[in-house]
Amino acid sequence: MIEIEKLKELPPPYEIYEFEPCKPAYFKIVGYEIGKIRIQPKWPGAPPEKWVVAIRLHVDPETKPYFPHYWDITPSRLVYQLIGMLTREIPEGMWLKVHRDVPGPKAHFSVQWVERPE
Repeated sequence: MIEIEKLKELPPPYEIYEFEPCKPAYFKIVGYEIGKIRIQPKWPGAPPEKWVVAIRLHVDPETKPYFPHYWDITPSRLVYQLIGMLTREIPEGMWLKVHRDVPGPKAHFSVQWVERPE
């Protein structure tokens, strides 16, 4: 478990990626940072704001042509999956494919490296 108090705050601007249910997202990753950001959750009963562990995925400018060339990933189930994958290595030339099953805070994610977007 990561101690959020010990993480550095990722500097703005924030580019929080909103995953669509049942639609895969693809990222050509060139680097990453693990930190924390303050969010304003939108789900019913959520606090007005809270700190969360986040992964900033730096992506190839061809895959996100506008500045900044990164996405901030905040769903906790996904963050912990990605930490395990990214700390091993980022396979050269591969894309990260992320698939979300349902909307809301109970979502699950499948994650894999693929040769190219489908």
